[in-house]
Amino acid sequence: MIAATPPDPGNHGRPQLERSLGPIMALCVIVGSVIGSGIFLVPARVAQQLPAIGPILIAWIIGGLFSLAGALTLAELAARLPHAGGAYVYLREAYGPLPAFLFGWTEFLIVRSGSMATLAAAFAIYAVQLVEWPAGWNPILLEAGLAVLAIGLVGLINAMGTRWGGSLQVLGTLLKVGALLAMIVLPFWLHKAQPALLTPVWKPRTGSIQFLAFMQAMVSVLWAYDGWVVSASLAEEIRQPERNIPRTLIAGVFLLIFLYMSMTLVYHLVLPMEEIAAASTERGSPRAVSADFFRTLLGAQGQVAICLIVMTSTLIALNGNVLSGTRVYFAMARDGVFPASLAHISSGRGTPARAIAVQTAWAIVLVIAASLFILVPPPAVGSVPPWIQTTWAALHDTPLYDFLYNYVIFGATVFYLLSILSVFRLRKVQPASAGVYQTWGYPVTPIVFALGSLVLLASMLVQTPLQSFAGLAIVLLGMPAYRIFRSRSDSASRRVFHA
Repeated sequence: MIAATPPDPGNHGRPQLERSLGPIMALCVIVGSVIGSGIFLVPARVAQQLPAIGPILIAWIIGGLFSLAGALTLAELAARLPHAGGAYVYLREAYGPLPAFLFGWTEFLIVRSGSMATLAAAFAIYAVQLVEWPAGWNPILLEAGLAVLAIGLVGLINAMGTRWGGSLQVLGTLLKVGALLAMIVLPFWLHKAQPALLTPVWKPRTGSIQFLAFMQAMVSVLWAYDGWVVSASLAEEIRQPERNIPRTLIAGVFLLIFLYMSMTLVYHLVLPMEEIAAASTERGSPRAVSADFFRTLLGAQGQVAICLIVMTSTLIALNGNVLSGTRVYFAMARDGVFPASLAHISSGRGTPARAIAVQTAWAIVLVIAASLFILVPPPAVGSVPPWIQTTWAALHDTPLYDFLYNYVIFGATVFYLLSILSVFRLRKVQPASAGVYQTWGYPVTPIVFALGSLVLLASMLVQTPLQSFAGLAIVLLGMPAYRIFRSRSDSASRRVFHA
């Protein structure tokens, strides 16, 4: 028997979202949100760091198992507390309101909006390859404009209603999964798969693989897998969440592991290692690994096909991020720790349109800010403090896509780690009802995820300190912000009471 959905202890009778999403939509939110740009772009970065097929496959397997460990644990949390906000709710119930607020603050400023900006940058990378643009157009400026357009379009669709966003997610996910399956089969169908290209197997042709290089590749891999957490934020809108969320989370991650491993193999069966590594996201580069893959198989028509596939894929992943992220801010506003207007539900649409508008606007700001750092040369040495000049120079030389996904992963990993660890406390303070899913392999499963997260965070602090410390600074800035929002909420409550 499935336990009845428990009331949200932090809701206190405030507005509720309609349960309008079935299990198919929930599965499509997970798969569609995760399969965005990563599998079409980051294999090049992985091959640069790990120029041997054995370590590459190990990185993708570890990334999949790491995500699976997180998903198995998250499924229990979502089944226990199936309410809008996902990790925000788990952190609030396990650790109190401040850690929960810091998650939502980071989700807004870094994780979800940053994911949207990164996906939009990938959309733009492929869009600029689709047509011949007039000579003299700056490709970086052009990519930024197209990224802004993509974010605005998806935000508008979701503001029209949850069913609009959910229906788009189902249709788009079916199309993109179908496209990936076709890409997996195509080299064998055309007799162009070459097992001889799966070299070197373990040892690179020059040098050896270093631990830090492997961890940098893992950051890229985990960006490709990022997004499995999103369905938990939509728990309040999923029908029978105690049953449907665990099933769709676990099934979704297994499907992703299969698709990503298969795609990695077919890339390397068609393209030499050196060609994959060269298909990077360097500033203004026309290269992308999946575009090279399709050109090799189908010629010029193949480039058009892959551009359309990736543009569709990133738009659907953008859509999933809008669906999930805005529910966190809605839940925070409902608790009185974010602007109250973000808890408004549009009549007739059943969607938090104001939260969608704010998240969309911030994602656009991130694209513009990152683009300016890349477009504008750093100031001359001596004209500004050395740390500003060094930081600006480093960001100026980073491709827009890489700039954004490094910005996202550090902040996301910190709070995914805390969310998964909350299962230990919640089991003590809130025993589950009979019939509610419990984490397979507990307590080993959440411990494995926690240890992997700590290793990843340490390596990111060493290798991408600018983005990592910027992420930490934003988290810490959330502490005074919490006090401000909390005091305003308390003042408003007192005014209502005295009235």
